[in-house]
Amino acid sequence: MSIKTRLIGGASALVLAGSMLAFAAPAANATVLSVGGCDNLLALGTAKSTTVGAGITDSDNQDVALGTKGVDPNTLKGTNLGACGFNGGLSTPDNGKPVVKGFSGIKSVLKWGTKLASVEADCNVNDTGDNTEWPLAGALSLTFTQLNNVGHNEAVAGFVTVDGFTDPDNNPGTPSDVVAFHGLITKGVAVGADITGETEFDPTVKDKTQTTATPYFGYQYDLGNAGGCADATPNNANITAFNNGSVGGQSQLLGLPVAGIDFTIGNP
Repeated sequence: MSIKTRLIGGASALVLAGSMLAFAAPAANATVLSVGGCDNLLALGTAKSTTVGAGITDSDNQDVALGTKGVDPNTLKGTNLGACGFNGGLSTPDNGKPVVKGFSGIKSVLKWGTKLASVEADCNVNDTGDNTEWPLAGALSLTFTQLNNVGHNEAVAGFVTVDGFTDPDNNPGTPSDVVAFHGLITKGVAVGADITGETEFDPTVKDKTQTTATPYFGYQYDLGNAGGCADATPNNANITAFNNGSVGGQSQLLGLPVAGIDFTIGNP
């Protein structure tokens, strides 16, 4: 099976304009500091567009919206949705009122998910010269079981952009089911920190006979549509469900390394 080496054509970046408040930020050449990160996450995702019944297809000029919801990677309807760790010794803000700095330690994930969209995206591996495609981008949210000083759950809200599938062996001819993304925390814990990460992207289809956690309870891998994205036949791929995550630091389908989510401050 071959999976498309990118989800969308082109690439984009979040650009922060200079301002009068530059003195309050780390110097441009400051050392990158790790704020923290999240791993052992798994989410079930759905894809749809304005075309009824269509998700991520191999057709051109197709808009698409993706939504994911975190699940327990090992237990159906379980409550162990993964964890995020934040490093001590930093002035990492929480989402309290007033904000309390020094947020650190291992935090259990209560819920997490993403909502992404693109005005033109497809999975056609043969349209590498199509510069009209646009990155999937939108919201990433993580809510923790821990409470802040006013009794509300600590939480992260950010904006992320999908960069496309990775190429871990530097060979475009081999498939990858690991997607890279980047962004910025815009609200809550560690607001202002950069987001970098990787997640698996494994197409699935509902299957009531599937009673184990891989790919997930009630779902099976959708190899037909995944392969349809990579062949030269148009209009034979339509991915409407998928798994995202970083369970065990690797993708479920191909077993490739997955970095999970990292939070950093400073510039390289």
